[in-house]
Amino acid sequence: MNKTRLLALFFLLASLTFAHSYLPPAKDGATLYVVKRGDTLWDISNNFFDNPFLWPRLWEINPYIDNPNNIYPGDTVVLSDPATVIKYSPEIKTAGFKKVAPPPPVVYYSRGGTEGFLNSDQWKSIGAVIESEPTVKLLYSVGDSVYVNVGAKDGVRSGDKFTIFRSSKEIFHPYRNGLVGHKVAILGELEITEILGGKKAIAKITNSLREITRGARIRPKESFIKEVVVRRGSQETKGVVVATKNNTQLSGKGDIIYLDVGKKHNVVPGNVFTVTTSPKVTFDPDSGRKVTLPGADIGKVILLSVNDKTSTALICESKRQIEIGNFVNLDTETVDI
Repeated sequence: MNKTRLLALFFLLASLTFAHSYLPPAKDGATLYVVKRGDTLWDISNNFFDNPFLWPRLWEINPYIDNPNNIYPGDTVVLSDPATVIKYSPEIKTAGFKKVAPPPPVVYYSRGGTEGFLNSDQWKSIGAVIESEPTVKLLYSVGDSVYVNVGAKDGVRSGDKFTIFRSSKEIFHPYRNGLVGHKVAILGELEITEILGGKKAIAKITNSLREITRGARIRPKESFIKEVVVRRGSQETKGVVVATKNNTQLSGKGDIIYLDVGKKHNVVPGNVFTVTTSPKVTFDPDSGRKVTLPGADIGKVILLSVNDKTSTALICESKRQIEIGNFVNLDTETVDI
């Protein structure tokens, strides 16, 4: 056996020995190589692993290479061995999870600002809409220019924004007959565009929620809530439905009503009340006496805004028509709307 045959046998045995070896990590963390003209698996193995005898393993993990002697420019050679196994013994721990209460629901009132409220007295204003400009109109809407009786003497400047409202009907309690407050209706908003003097300016109506007429009152712009987070009541509180937004005796789901409970009763926006009918007094033939039967639950309301002694509520559930004089009880245990 001559030296040439011995050398060939040596290379063959060496190649077979390394063919079933795992590849070490390639230089510089390379995982792929794009073949260039003149490359061989022998050269690639030597360049990336400093060991040309690993070429059989390189061929094995690249099954798309049919013939190791025929690789072509543009071919992609995988350099990382998928058979490499990293031993890891994780520490197993048992973890306990505390139950977390879901976040409270949020009620969104898309017509926020239109609900109005009851105020204990006439809502304070600093001026009024006195006329339209340039043409006389009976009703004003978005984009109309109007004169207002506020100006430099009131500290008003161009760009100031105001809420337009009307404070009108006096509301009396259905049982106690005393004055509860005045109903305030929010009509829209305007922005001052030009100061004409100490008590006169031109303004443009920027938002119209209800009909706006001459004489409507204005005051610095208020922010009105469009969404409230549902909150459980802190203590037992009872009240009465004293008025409705639309001046109707009967109301249903989606309507606005006013209650005789407020901040002095420790209620806040988001509190939910159960609406009940009035207790009934009837005659018990067995005892021969009159007995009082409790009112029936007929709906749910959520408070949108709260004043000192009154609050504005949205009817979110009604089994039957809700009317002035119905009773309300604050939900203190579970809140379900």
